[in-house]
Amino acid sequence: MDVIKSISNLEADILLIVWNKGKVTNRQVHEEFLKKEIKDKDSNFIPYTTVMSTMNSLVRKKILKIDKSKKTYFYSAIMNREELTNSIIKSVEEKLL
Repeated sequence: MDVIKSISNLEADILLIVWNKGKVTNRQVHEEFLKKEIKDKDSNFIPYTTVMSTMNSLVRKKILKIDKSKKTYFYSAIMNREELTNSIIKSVEEKLL
């Protein structure tokens, strides 16, 4: 397993959606952000393309995997919360030693 040094706030928000739903598309994640924006007037609008590029970044980091076998691409988690947390803590620990 690759050591994950850190994740952004947006990456964390996306991961929470993926972990809660299991298997999602870019559109489904973006719609969750739109729902949050409607409920919480203080939240910022996040463009669809930003969600898409961030999810692809999570694929490159090997935190998410993508299923391209159908016309619609589905994303699911490779790492669970505990594995990701341990990886980030290990990275910080290595910096401090």
